[in-house]
Amino acid sequence: MLKTTLICTAGAFGAWSITRQLTRRVPRVFMLHRFAAGPSAQHMGALQFERLLDRLAAEFELLTLRDLAHRLDERRATSRPLAAITVDDGYADFHDIALPILAARGLPATIYATAGFVDGTCWLWWDALRYLVDRHPGGTLVLQLSDTGFREPIDTPAGRERARSMIAEHLVTRNADRALALAQLQVAAGIELPSRPPPEYAAMNWEQLRACQAAGIEVGGHTMTHAYLPALDEAALRHEVGDAKTMLESRLDQPLQTFAYPNGMPYDWSQKVEDAVRSAGFTAAVLAHPRPFDPQARFRIGRWSVGPDDPQLDHIMSGASDLKLKVRGR
Repeated sequence: MLKTTLICTAGAFGAWSITRQLTRRVPRVFMLHRFAAGPSAQHMGALQFERLLDRLAAEFELLTLRDLAHRLDERRATSRPLAAITVDDGYADFHDIALPILAARGLPATIYATAGFVDGTCWLWWDALRYLVDRHPGGTLVLQLSDTGFREPIDTPAGRERARSMIAEHLVTRNADRALALAQLQVAAGIELPSRPPPEYAAMNWEQLRACQAAGIEVGGHTMTHAYLPALDEAALRHEVGDAKTMLESRLDQPLQTFAYPNGMPYDWSQKVEDAVRSAGFTAAVLAHPRPFDPQARFRIGRWSVGPDDPQLDHIMSGASDLKLKVRGR
């Protein structure tokens, strides 16, 4: 506890220069998802993204995750610590908002694309859930899923958000219930889910994804439909991981090397899943939560999720956060 407290307060005593030296060889991998042209409560605004990039570029050598892994393999000294910016899912707002900002600065990033989403054959399930809950006529939302039921009043915006959040939490690890919930919600709302998401939820198309690639963005794998992988049998796991990789490679004419686990929490990883990712031909994989950096654990690389104004960003950039994780044994 004492060590953790000292590390947490190190910046206040000017000790971050020490933590920078101690973690000089520890890469920082950052995770983002959505972007907005202006200020946004839910997405990173363009000005926020510019500030984040400028702060990171001033301190780190920014690389794609693929190139970062290669540099680690080389085991040679670097003039500055290494970092990577990764963006999950493949939303169109990356192409429209983030890509021009990266290109103007000559900076790379890695986009983890959900193949079926980009191909137009599926929604991302949490967007479909929000779309349908938002269009429910009100009153009481009733769902009966495989092992539980939901009965929530949704006559207020707060009620709708509470119901959506509860259902989403249940569906994170239940692939079959996702389809069941969306089917029941379409009936309850009296509408059919559009075959393609509207602009608010749209994916990049293949042309846009190729434009990202041409601008120096690495494209990585993120499954076919963003399924919960540990629950899948071997055939379904090969489809989600291997077939998605094949689809992306055939459309982009370039091999994929790195992968992001859907959702990316500790319960989304298993040895079976990692083995499937390795068997598909990936050489590294990222999670969606921080963990102590281990150069031997290339298929369990942790990531940080912060914005430019988050006080935690200084802590992460200094390396103090990585040391704190090690002290805690996480």
